[in-house]
Amino acid sequence: MIDRRLFVSTAAAAATCGAWAERIRATRPLGGSVPRFGLVTYLWGRDLERAALIAACEASRLDGVELRTTHAHGVEPSLAPAELAEVRAQFDDSPVTLVGLGSDERFDSPDPARLEASMASVRRFLKCSAALGATGVKVKPDSFHRGVERTTTIDQIGRSLAALGPFASDHGQELRLEVHGGCADPRIIEEIVSIANHPAIRVCWNCNTTDLRGPGFGRHYDRLRPHFGQTMHVRELDTVEYPIVDLLERVSTDGYDGFVLLEAHTPPPRHRVSALSNQRAIFDARTRPIVAITDRSLPIRITPRRNAPNQLDVRAGADAFCTVRLGPAERTPAIFPLHAPGERLVVRAFPFERRPGESTDHPHHRGLWFAHGDVGGLDFWHDPACRVVVRRHETVGDDTIRFVADWVGPRGRVAIETRTLRFSARPDRHRIETAIELVPIRERLVLGDTKEGLFAMRLAPTLRVEGSNARGRLENAEGVLDRDCWGRRSARMIAEGPIGGRLVRVTVEDHEENPGFPTHWHARPYGLLAANPFGRRAFEGPEARSGATEFTPETPLRLRYVTTLETRPGLAGA
Repeated sequence: MIDRRLFVSTAAAAATCGAWAERIRATRPLGGSVPRFGLVTYLWGRDLERAALIAACEASRLDGVELRTTHAHGVEPSLAPAELAEVRAQFDDSPVTLVGLGSDERFDSPDPARLEASMASVRRFLKCSAALGATGVKVKPDSFHRGVERTTTIDQIGRSLAALGPFASDHGQELRLEVHGGCADPRIIEEIVSIANHPAIRVCWNCNTTDLRGPGFGRHYDRLRPHFGQTMHVRELDTVEYPIVDLLERVSTDGYDGFVLLEAHTPPPRHRVSALSNQRAIFDARTRPIVAITDRSLPIRITPRRNAPNQLDVRAGADAFCTVRLGPAERTPAIFPLHAPGERLVVRAFPFERRPGESTDHPHHRGLWFAHGDVGGLDFWHDPACRVVVRRHETVGDDTIRFVADWVGPRGRVAIETRTLRFSARPDRHRIETAIELVPIRERLVLGDTKEGLFAMRLAPTLRVEGSNARGRLENAEGVLDRDCWGRRSARMIAEGPIGGRLVRVTVEDHEENPGFPTHWHARPYGLLAANPFGRRAFEGPEARSGATEFTPETPLRLRYVTTLETRPGLAGA
């Protein structure tokens, strides 16, 4: 998917890419290491013969190109010495650098003959690359095979690379291991490179979904950064499914001086040079010297909507933060939309809006909300006959909303809630401090032991661990990940994933004075994230002590939570 907002912001610049890009490059520190931008012939250059390919790269102001095997450029190890000399001369006469060759060889086969054939082919590619004046050859790890232990395959790939390392070094070449296939988990790639243990064996970052899983993008990047070679592969720079912005900011600030190569995953565009020029413009914009993000607070402004005064729009500086929905048509008070900085929507739009690609399950999941499945035997989580009706609301100061609401079942009120929402913001962070007091109407009220509750949000599609468009991950305070977070107790939960081409992190923190601290988490891979201190038996099993808790007018339920939404370059490593 293409980010229209990002495209519009760079399209005008692309139209005058030459002078504009020169001005941007002029702002970089002289003598500093900066990444360069180029193209892998897969897919946008696959059909271009060599002269046309070089001309397109020159016209688009690309710095370099990696020639993938079998494409129309015709550069293969089978070329005769005179033909190789002709190719080299073409690039010597061009400002476009021939960065290397992209083979399709891999080292995972359990068939010894096939493995040896791959290694022999890689040697030919290395000799060819050296003859052309290029600096390396891309290879793949690649996958695991039924009946073969994973450790056996990892060891075989590492040892194969170790055997090829001296040959590559003798020819002045890098052997670039693409993060690819069944071995694409960066932790596996690190293990392979450690087994290879040769300076000529380098890593080619490849912008996979697996980069975002497990420990997350930042830790994976830091894990492999010491092993980077002179190339990394990126998808179209205006896609939104991967944190391209974070990646480019990292490589432009950590001294990487290799080539960031566009490996497009869409068919070749009709207007090739224009499309490549757009990509060049985005690259230059995203690798400009970064202005340090300050800790300055942004002003909060809370405004009732003119035609819907029970909907309160909250802004942080010039950007939309959220809308607090307190109207009588709502089953329960809710916050939707809810944005991280940059107006990146962190919650699912349904049931407030229907958007393409979003799921429509669990219509009772409503943005950011507060409800429970057993309130004195009443189901305020699912049952539309149980409603939370706001009686009155007020704005306190510039940054706080307070409201009083009745929890109403089929037979009348069961509790009165007072909720306070305090909003704060910085350029890289939005924050909501929530304080809740729930006072029973009668002498006692029991919140039962059920998984259905309590302080909850339904995450945006790309923050999910599983499902359509899922690119996200979950992690609790103890480092437990994804599905394993469900039902566990922890002081906080993190959901992280790409939104609008930028990595976004949502953190919900339990307060130490809350009942049941640290709370259990009803955290589902499909996108539900809920703190639930009362579902002990529901989460831990029938042998566990019940989490049902009684409250009275003298001892009401009091809860406090902090919800933080972050969008910033150093996010993933935090």
